[in-house]
Amino acid sequence: MNLSTDPGGVHGVPPRAIHERQLDDDMLLLQRAASASHQRGQVLEAVRVTAAVALAAAGVLITLIGHGRTVVSIVGFFWFVVSAFLLKGLAGNTARQGALLQEMFDISLFHLPWRATVAGDPISEPDVRRLARTLPRGGAKDKRITDGWYDPTNDVHHPYDVFIAQEQNLAWDARLRRRYSQVIAATAMLWTAIGLVVGLAVTDATLLDTLLSFFVPSLAAYQIAYEIWSGQRKVADERDRLTKVVGTELRNGRPGPVPENEWHRLRNVARDVQDGVLRTRLDTTRVPEWFYKRFRDDDERDFGDTAEGHRVRLAESSPPSA
Repeated sequence: MNLSTDPGGVHGVPPRAIHERQLDDDMLLLQRAASASHQRGQVLEAVRVTAAVALAAAGVLITLIGHGRTVVSIVGFFWFVVSAFLLKGLAGNTARQGALLQEMFDISLFHLPWRATVAGDPISEPDVRRLARTLPRGGAKDKRITDGWYDPTNDVHHPYDVFIAQEQNLAWDARLRRRYSQVIAATAMLWTAIGLVVGLAVTDATLLDTLLSFFVPSLAAYQIAYEIWSGQRKVADERDRLTKVVGTELRNGRPGPVPENEWHRLRNVARDVQDGVLRTRLDTTRVPEWFYKRFRDDDERDFGDTAEGHRVRLAESSPPSA
């Protein structure tokens, strides 16, 4: 499997645009493998969150009834250790696999070289094919892949076409992650208020009893909430920074051929930005599928319009008809 259709780069307008090549068979294979890997990570995250929420709910219940504090507190602390160390480690391994698969897809699609000093070795082709087979054909995730992710970049000179695609990726994900971090923070504060009201006001328990019966079983939930909040904000900040880098190059860009020296500079910028994209993808914090779907249509329209604005401005004008 070639990691770049043209490791030396493309001069001028690519023969086939990014939005067309992303639907080639080898590109679909990588996308399906990456989606399957990402789905495994979402399952791990769902297990961690579901168990943590169940224990937190148990904390509310025993605070109300006043029995079972010791058992639930012990179970809550034990699950906190399992979630924070064992499952988080497994999630990290899954995140790295998915990030490498997405990197393989992007650098091949963007005509960029594989940078082993940053990414290490790519995923082997047999493993790519094995993972791709696990994604059900015709399902919602598969349809999203076959519909295409990147918007049209036809008639735009390389590497400005890459910048358009990178900006769409970076800005969309940064907005989504920042939005999700705000929801998590609000939920954690609401949950704390519920615990204090139930423990101190409703059941008239002491502060110590409230801590033992409500907050100890909620340790795993709080740990995950903080992990998600801080992780999402960190990734969003880095992606916002990279978006500004790409946005500056796009604003300064002009239609038509790119001079040789400028072409090399821009290509190095695109490759450096891609390194930053990989770093953010290695983070284990994820946005759940339901949250992504909730805002997808509006976000897709916003960033699609932005990408089209860049394309129209940077596209090489067709010569007038004779």
